[in-house]
Amino acid sequence: MYRILNFLVIVSVINADVLPKSVLLNDGRRIPIISYGTLGKTQDLDLIKPAVIQAIESGYRQIDTAAAYENEEQVGEAIADVISRGIVTREELWITTKLNLEVGTREGVLPALQASLKKLKLDYVDLYLIHSPENLVLVQEYDYLNVWKGVEDVRRLNLTRSIGVSNFNITDINRVLANSEMVPSVNEVEVNPTYTNSEIIAHCQSLNITILSYAPFGFMVPRPIDYNVTSTFKDPVLVRIAQKYGKTTSQVVLRYLIDRKTIPIPRSTNTERIKLNIDLFDFRLSQEDISSINELNKDVKVYNFDQEALAILFDYYGL
Repeated sequence: MYRILNFLVIVSVINADVLPKSVLLNDGRRIPIISYGTLGKTQDLDLIKPAVIQAIESGYRQIDTAAAYENEEQVGEAIADVISRGIVTREELWITTKLNLEVGTREGVLPALQASLKKLKLDYVDLYLIHSPENLVLVQEYDYLNVWKGVEDVRRLNLTRSIGVSNFNITDINRVLANSEMVPSVNEVEVNPTYTNSEIIAHCQSLNITILSYAPFGFMVPRPIDYNVTSTFKDPVLVRIAQKYGKTTSQVVLRYLIDRKTIPIPRSTNTERIKLNIDLFDFRLSQEDISSINELNKDVKVYNFDQEALAILFDYYGL
């Protein structure tokens, strides 16, 4: 009997180790393996604070926001609330935000981050990202390589613990690496079953750059533009895998992203879905499962950044 009990204890420890809740970045810091996303319509800003509080109370330790989302104040109020009530300490949280889209120069980065920190009511963020390599809002002067040097500056000032980029393709990443002192720790890009984005994931992972996966549910949830893509949580492939593990298909999608060694960023303001989206640590997918989901790929992005699509997105979110 003792040997059986001892074996069960050993198995329990092994299982806990197999499904970690954080991963190591190339700068030596550990980042939570799932993030809570906060992008939403500006007319729904009153939902952000309670949703972030609920997320942290439910176990999320990484919160993803951006200057462009116009909700850093609400996120900051939520963080202050949970810390004041002893739910978490500041050190237990990982706060990610992104550079204001209107900043196109090295000199603009520091004041932009200081403005974000003031709204977030924080002395530092854990991860600071260039939101896009593209000049999305058509500022007069823009060069992401110059901007990256400003991001390196604020890292040296310890106003952010880690630094990275978002929406960078292979050419963009390589240009940064060839002309910079610091390697991005993260590239945050769209990844989901209908946009597997395998090429950039493979490239970044070969360089030990961690991928954060936004829009993890793709077109399974309502989007500003649907591009005539049919994608549903009732897809037979997802249903079969969900039944295999006794999970929901949404949980399978998030676990799929984790098991591809990326960090998903689900977003919901519904209490039950917030809890459901983090209940991912008692199973993992087989390589066969991952390959089956990869076959759902249609190479169609939810978020395109040409000027026509961008105008629709900004109007939809009220930005």
